[in-house]
Amino acid sequence: MTGKHGEHNEQEPLTFEAMNTSFYITVQGCRVPNWQDFILGWIKYVEHEWSRFQSDNVLAQINNLEIGEIAEVSPPLFDLLSRAEEYRQKSNGFFSPYLLPLMEYHGYSHSFPFQSCETKTQEMPAVFSDAASPFHFDEKTGMIERLAEGQLDLGGIAKGYAVEAAANWLKSNGKAAAGIVDGGGDMTVWSNNQKEWKISVAHPYRTDLDIAQFRIKNGAIATSNVVYRSWLQGNEQKHHLLNGRTGLPVNSNLIQATVITENCVDAEVMAKLCFMVNKEELDPLLNSINPSHTLLLVTKDGKIIHHGGEKH
Repeated sequence: MTGKHGEHNEQEPLTFEAMNTSFYITVQGCRVPNWQDFILGWIKYVEHEWSRFQSDNVLAQINNLEIGEIAEVSPPLFDLLSRAEEYRQKSNGFFSPYLLPLMEYHGYSHSFPFQSCETKTQEMPAVFSDAASPFHFDEKTGMIERLAEGQLDLGGIAKGYAVEAAANWLKSNGKAAAGIVDGGGDMTVWSNNQKEWKISVAHPYRTDLDIAQFRIKNGAIATSNVVYRSWLQGNEQKHHLLNGRTGLPVNSNLIQATVITENCVDAEVMAKLCFMVNKEELDPLLNSINPSHTLLLVTKDGKIIHHGGEKH
């Protein structure tokens, strides 16, 4: 886990394993007595239905659509797919949800943990680079239609969306005065402005060591690194962060990027983008997603770079 937090709760926290990570949810003053059942059910739904590792879920159904075929999806998934395409457009293709064939080509074809995989003998699949989405999203009907080839891998953005949606439900339906939803370091926190959350960011190699602490009342945080989800493909080191424009694992001086901003999906995408471009190009790229943000970057030589906001 790359984000940690102090425990200040009135009701019993919810902890469980899902999406290959540990979830921790705690709230204050939630008016729904069995909120844990709702949140657990939601996360488990996302884990099954939006995972590329399942062959019998709605994501597989979408990926198997022929050109011209349509499918009806749930409002949350429709929202996520629409937003994912918006992020691709805003980031000029550096972020892309259409990287499934490339993920598999580089060896990420089954769920973690694993340490090595076989080298692919075929040529690397083409990168999806069309200006328009391979899907048409009909907001009136909630239907999507395949217009061109393109295979979805939602990955981290699905986890960020699940965290954000769970927090929104606890705030709106549960009327919780304060709370935190943490999915393995991707988290959303909120309060009635009377509570301040202390969030610690862990070292990428030593998770027992904090490299920074932030105090926030309302916001979200996401961390990406190239350490945890990495493996050997033959003799070549690979990891899960792919450049959407090249289809290759990012080659960056960074090993970890943490973003604090207003919602978890923005933070999740922006953390990945930190690995994609040089420092001069990074600010305009992130500002296109959300200009209000704080960065904490860790370089390969151990240097910690803090940019924006107030660190404690």
